[in-house]
Amino acid sequence: MRAMLLDEPGGPLRSAEVDIPSPGPGEALLKVRSAGVGLTLAHIREARGPRVKFPRIIGHEIAGGIVEVGSGVTALSKGERCLVHFYLNCWNCKWCRIGRETLCSNLRGNVGTVVDGGFAEYVALPYQNFIPIPDELDYEAAAVTADAICTPWHVMKSRAHVKPMDDVLIIGAAGGVGIHAVQMAKLFGARVIAVDISEEKLAFCRQYGADEVINGRAQDIVEEVSRLTDGKGVEVCADFFGSPQTAEAGINALSTAGTFVIVGVEPGTFPFNISRLLREQVITGNRYCSYEEMREVIRVVARGLVKPVVTKRVALEDVEEVFDTLSRQTLLGRAAISFD
Repeated sequence: MRAMLLDEPGGPLRSAEVDIPSPGPGEALLKVRSAGVGLTLAHIREARGPRVKFPRIIGHEIAGGIVEVGSGVTALSKGERCLVHFYLNCWNCKWCRIGRETLCSNLRGNVGTVVDGGFAEYVALPYQNFIPIPDELDYEAAAVTADAICTPWHVMKSRAHVKPMDDVLIIGAAGGVGIHAVQMAKLFGARVIAVDISEEKLAFCRQYGADEVINGRAQDIVEEVSRLTDGKGVEVCADFFGSPQTAEAGINALSTAGTFVIVGVEPGTFPFNISRLLREQVITGNRYCSYEEMREVIRVVARGLVKPVVTKRVALEDVEEVFDTLSRQTLLGRAAISFD
């Protein structure tokens, strides 16, 4: 089968012919029809993300059709259309048993880091990682849903508990995850204040529902939030960039009893006045989404309540074009590989 191999940290992806994997007991084999490409993969490629065992076929946003199941698998059948939940769980620990699988105490790692991922024509994984999708959800939409839409759903619904009439600040709003967070917050009835670093990106955010925009390079985020909220601050800030500077600004932009959720993470620290917590502010993180939340999001996207935003499409062998665009910070929304 055709695949793109990453041989070493920072190295280019190499086109190769490799054996089609055989599904072992408890596994299934998926013919990949689409795979999403975003900033997380750029970090993995540069060895700035999760630890990778090389050589590796990367790619964790995956959708396709089941072509074979291993022994003992009864929950999936040949021909079933699925997307992939990319955490490799133990299914036995406290967190897995209560439906918070991404906090698994015995997590093996992620698809595309410790096992081969979706930058190939086929992928074999434990059957639990395949979530069926309805016919009305096309493969590209499903691949993007797998992370770029599921992650902000968990942020807005489970971590920030966004409510109607909330002011929600989204930092990194024009990116592949952030642009779907804009739509999520609007779906929950919030007013969205989008932050990004160019007028093109801010116009893109408005196109997908942002009510107000802030240029993070040209404007002071905290001052602009204060102006836009009459000094109140925002009930929720979701930081999809996660630098010390953006995290500090996001926390300082919170209202009393506001919630800050960090999603993207860049290395670094910043000073923090702990007396802020006496205003009952919540500062928390986010770790992907649960399996049940993924099933919810599939229904949301299939009903058209949130639109998958893909602005660049490439063939498998041309995926390096996407990483070039990501390095220049010019990609709007998500990119996707088409295998058709």
